[in-house]
Amino acid sequence: MTFVVVGGGPTGVELAGSIAELARHALTSDFRRIRPETAKIILIEGGPRILSAFPDALADYAQRALGRLGARVMTDMPVEAITADGLTAGGRFVPARTVLWGAGVAPTGAARLLGIEPGPGGRVPVGADLCVIGLENVYSLGDVAACMDEDGRPLPGLAQVAQQQGNYLGKALRSELTRGRSAAPFRFHNRGNAAIIGRHAAIFDFGRFRLKGYPAWMLWAIVHVVLLVNFAQRIWVSLQWLWRYLTYRRGARIITTPVVRRPG
Repeated sequence: MTFVVVGGGPTGVELAGSIAELARHALTSDFRRIRPETAKIILIEGGPRILSAFPDALADYAQRALGRLGARVMTDMPVEAITADGLTAGGRFVPARTVLWGAGVAPTGAARLLGIEPGPGGRVPVGADLCVIGLENVYSLGDVAACMDEDGRPLPGLAQVAQQQGNYLGKALRSELTRGRSAAPFRFHNRGNAAIIGRHAAIFDFGRFRLKGYPAWMLWAIVHVVLLVNFAQRIWVSLQWLWRYLTYRRGARIITTPVVRRPG
């Protein structure tokens, strides 16, 4: 009944919040011998605080929101080992049968396949036009690419980064092939970073403008519905979310096999 989530970024925070809500609300009536609401949810972060990419005020709000859901946050605890019985972090053993990893992924190895030196994070180094450095007519974008911003920092592995890079590269290649014109360097336009902690609790960071709590939660829902592919999907998802909001029910359910008792 102890669930440990490793990684205090948006993925880990959202995962810990979702597990807490599932245990406290959605699954409370689905068991006979255990009480899901007594589950322990622990979020472990190797750095000094969670959500390091967000301002301190938003990160502090997220940590308080997780606490209200019953999740415990442990910082300055880099993970050293994970076993079937738990994990060791910061020199301390935490017993748990379920450990969920949300602290990032290993690089794909695409740089080695291309025969070039990997960039930051093991990703493929690219120039301002998204062309792989050291190769001609080979382009890379999205999570696999190490594309730098104006300050020389790698762009994060977010969907909005990959989407903007895809739009840019498609137009740039078409312009070069049809008109012989080189495109201007790629520039990422941050549309805001978000993390949803739980019901009525989310954070949005647009740089100078920030949101938290219920307004951020509503904006998160609206943005995700608007970005769906067609009108029918938007209506269907909206109805599903409304039903789950009103009833606290989710799609997660328990599948069990009846025990067949043989005579004698």
